[in-house]
Amino acid sequence: MTAVKNIHTVLGAIEPSALGRTLMHEHVFCDIYRVTGRLNELLNDEALAVEELAALRAAGGTALVEVTTPDLGRDPLALRRAAETTELHMVMGTGWYRQPFYPSEIDTLSTIELADMMIAELTDGVAGTGIRAGVIGEIGINLDYATAQEERVLRAAARAQKTTGAPITTHASMYPVGLVQLEILKDEGVDLSRVIIGHCDTCLDQSYHLAILETGAYVQFDTVGRNHMNPDSRRASAFAELARLGWTHKLLLSSDRCHRSDLCAFGGVGYGYVFTTFFDMLRTEGIDNETLDTITIENPRRVLAW
Repeated sequence: MTAVKNIHTVLGAIEPSALGRTLMHEHVFCDIYRVTGRLNELLNDEALAVEELAALRAAGGTALVEVTTPDLGRDPLALRRAAETTELHMVMGTGWYRQPFYPSEIDTLSTIELADMMIAELTDGVAGTGIRAGVIGEIGINLDYATAQEERVLRAAARAQKTTGAPITTHASMYPVGLVQLEILKDEGVDLSRVIIGHCDTCLDQSYHLAILETGAYVQFDTVGRNHMNPDSRRASAFAELARLGWTHKLLLSSDRCHRSDLCAFGGVGYGYVFTTFFDMLRTEGIDNETLDTITIENPRRVLAW
């Protein structure tokens, strides 16, 4: 008998069919400031978060994947309260981000012990809360190569994935380093169809994207609205071309809100931008509504269920 697969949110398990239009890589609460010293990189205002998430609802969104890891200031209880208030489905991440943010235990614990910590959060919930993680990540590489610590975390993530079936979502920014991540995960025996390579729109090299897709992994354009990383016009054109090449079933979208300046209250485009302005840009590129539904509803349902 095939086991029933659910999507695990901070409010409990739901059937995949209950998931609607979804942002796949976001932050509602995070604290990058502790490492960078830049106050813009601190999101810790619950009332403001609820106000900002209203824009996602207004744009037709019903869910988001919150990929803040413990070393980025993850707050499971605040996430649960926000999910209750907004009635959004929120999937929470587990694991560790990238080397500049790592706690000391990355060096002092074994790969198996690190994997066991993630497995516990995926199956039993974060200690003291009972709130289960529903995705592994975001698991990152800081530059264009994996450090020894980053490789250890990736291998631990792989083992957690194989034990639970949960998807892995990665941080692979500015360099074509997603292929490095995939090689390590493949070496550990991960089913690469359960892997999402993040920030692919910060490196708009189609050969890179196709190399990822040909492994079976997902290509995620998730910095939509960050024109300092790439203009959205280039982003939309590159994404539409991948869809035209037949890869619709392996594409995902999001906007990676993690700065105060990303929020509407501070003059940013907010959480609704992907499903409004960027959807219109994709339609101009010839992408129809059925394709947009596949990318933002059907694909999330498939990859998030385990």
